[in-house]
Parts: sequence; C-alpha cells; structure tokens
Amino acid sequence: MTHSIVFGGSKGLGRVVARQFAARGDTVSILSRTVPPSGDLGEKIAHFSVDITDGDATCKALAAAVNQHGAPSYLVFCQRHRGGGDTWVGEIEVSLTASKRVIEQLQDAFAVQEDCAVAFVGSVFSERIGDGQDIGYYLGKAGMNHMARYYAVNLGRKGIRFNTVTPFTYLKEESKDFYLKNEDVLALYEDIVPLRRMATAEDSANVITFLCSPAASFVNGQNIYVDGGLSLVWPETLARRLKNI
Repeated sequence: MTHSIVFGGSKGLGRVVARQFAARGDTVSILSRTVPPSGDLGEKIAHFSVDITDGDATCKALAAAVNQHGAPSYLVFCQRHRGGGDTWVGEIEVSLTASKRVIEQLQDAFAVQEDCAVAFVGSVFSERIGDGQDIGYYLGKAGMNHMARYYAVNLGRKGIRFNTVTPFTYLKEESKDFYLKNEDVLALYEDIVPLRRMATAEDSANVITFLCSPAASFVNGQNIYVDGGLSLVWPETLARRLKNI
C-alpha cells in the first residue's frame, strides 16, 4: 500500500493532487486547517486537521497519519500562508520553517525500500517580480526552491527524491467561474501562452503525480515549469504583441 501525504490538500491544486493519488490507488493523508469537502473523504483519503505553523500539533498529526496508514512514500507541500499578522514572518514560517520541520521529522520514516519523493509547489515569483504579493512571499518561494535542491543532494542519498513544480496562473474550482465568465481575460491568455490556452490545476497535478511515482525514479533536484511555454517568451515580445507594435 502506497501512503501519500499532502499538506494543503483540502482545496485548489492540493485537492486535485490528493484525488489523483487516491484514483491511482494510494492511501492519502491530507493535513490542513480546512476540512476537505465531505465527498472527497472516504476509504482512500483521510483528513488530519492541523495548522502547519504549530510545530507540536504538526508532529502529532504526522505521527497519527503514519500510525494509521504506514510509512509514507510521497509527500507534497501545497500549503500557503493565508493568515493575518506579519506577512514576512508568516510566509517564511509556512513555506520554509514548517516544511523543514516536516521533512526532518519524516526523513527516517519514509518507506525507502520503495520509490520515495517529495514535491514542492513553487511560484514564478521565486525568480520574477510581479504584483500582488509582499516580499515575504517572494523570499519564501525562492527559499523553497533551494530547499528542494539542498535536500535532493543530502537526502537523495537516503533514496528520497526532491523536486519543485512551478505552475502558471491556472483554472481551479475556487476561481474558474471568474475566468470563464471573462472572455477578454481568456483571450489574453490564449494570445500570450504559446500553447494558446489557460492552464488548469490538473496540468500541474499531472506533473506532481508523475514526480511522485516510480516513473520519475531518476528525476531529482529539478524545478519544472508548467506554464505552456510562457516563460520562454521574451518580455519585450509580449509587450509589443499586446501593444500591437
């Protein structure tokens, strides 16, 4: 039995990942503050309520998940800081400190006789600057990328692979109505993305599911962009196209 743990798996991309894992036969433990929709829970998916910034509570929730479902093979970090207070402290705590704490607790608990992997959900803002986020978000995501590389080298020797998946803006259950009802926005993405469409949560989940499988057994320390090729387009080219120059 393959046991997969998903932090932040109650909604958005994490929810899609958890459902894909369960669909292929994994037993899935979702650890999050928010309870998933009741229809998601069942024989293959269990929820453990926890605030990942609470170290003691997280350790207890992980221990309970491992005790109930066995040694984990796969671990996915989809959590995001969404609370108030000091956003710098919150972003660093959620993205980096909490992830480090979990990895170090589980590093000797993985089912290393089988394929084992950890996947982080990154952000294009780990390398680029845009609108709408405080500096802590940028630093947290940039640090997460390097954390994946660090552990890929140092825990790769224990048979645990580490990779990052960096999505572009995508359609998900919580926001798809906004995009689908705005034809101008959809037309913009169709124009600027080489594959001529907007991404979906399933696009990124498919890559995470691949990385967390024996099919990716020699993929380690990589940051895979799931953006339809947009990151390859020179910004000046995009600007000229949008201005019809």
